[in-house]
Amino acid sequence: MDDWIGNLPKLDLHVHLDGSLRLETLEDLAKRLPEEDRFPDDLDLASAVTPPVRCTLEEYLKSFEYTVAVLQTEDALEQAASELCEDAASEHVIYLEIRFAPLLHTERGLSPREVVTSVLAGLRRAEARFDICARLILSAMRDESRERSVEVAQLAAQFRKKGVVAFDLAGPEHDHPPILHKTAIGFARDVGLHLTLHAGEGCCPEQIREAIDLGAERIGHGVYLDHDPSALKRVIEKGIPLELCPTSNLQVSGRMEQYADHPFGQYLKQGIRVTINTDNRLMSQTSCTRELQAMVDAFDLTVDEVRRIIQNSVDAAFCDGETREILQRKVDAAF
Repeated sequence: MDDWIGNLPKLDLHVHLDGSLRLETLEDLAKRLPEEDRFPDDLDLASAVTPPVRCTLEEYLKSFEYTVAVLQTEDALEQAASELCEDAASEHVIYLEIRFAPLLHTERGLSPREVVTSVLAGLRRAEARFDICARLILSAMRDESRERSVEVAQLAAQFRKKGVVAFDLAGPEHDHPPILHKTAIGFARDVGLHLTLHAGEGCCPEQIREAIDLGAERIGHGVYLDHDPSALKRVIEKGIPLELCPTSNLQVSGRMEQYADHPFGQYLKQGIRVTINTDNRLMSQTSCTRELQAMVDAFDLTVDEVRRIIQNSVDAAFCDGETREILQRKVDAAF
């Protein structure tokens, strides 16, 4: 791995809290679960949270059963958030937008507000110790009810000026188009939240078009964008950034066998504002450096192209102007 990639200032705009625990933290938190919630004694957690090399999105998501189960207390949530920021800062990530579905973390009595407050406390703790800026994106699950997605949007609105910057839809794509959650999405936009929607990750290019119609400012993944020429044209015309996550995309997209098959190269040449992100550090056993290095190696990227990719993330970040200026100065200095 090239040292210059590792030392570059990087941004991660698409990383899931419950997909990015340290394995040792997961194992430790599992030991602290109440007796009635303990995992089977013969369960190999490392294997349980490592999806198959090639799998469907639905199969990939099964691994989250274990990480969500241990993230049901204030201390666990704060620890996970702080450690994720620390791990990112250790590889020169200067800005992080962490997303998670808060309603999945209320199984042991926490209120949704307590869940979000705990994660934000973890971010603040890490920001005080490391050279990193972290923000939060709240995700509603596509396969849950409209009422639940509206609750997440309302929760995000309550924390809009306290570290939460955007609303997201995540989860299985088949039979769960974003239009089903139009009310929540509309509410989020009306109160001033940014909007990023998972779409076209493992199938369903038509959902990218739908996400654009609903006002998405960024598209989570968008791997199947090239399967819908009309959506592709709109992404280019509107300058909508794609949050690509190469290793995760390789695992679940069903359309590539190696990094060189990723449509990233095609999108970059077409002028699409591609960004490179981790998605799930644990499940995909990756980091920002590894993801960027994989694209450099697969597509023989030049220094100027690497700079453009990082600049895309600076431009696409859901941050205030002052923060963006700080990020810009760090990137400019590095190049």
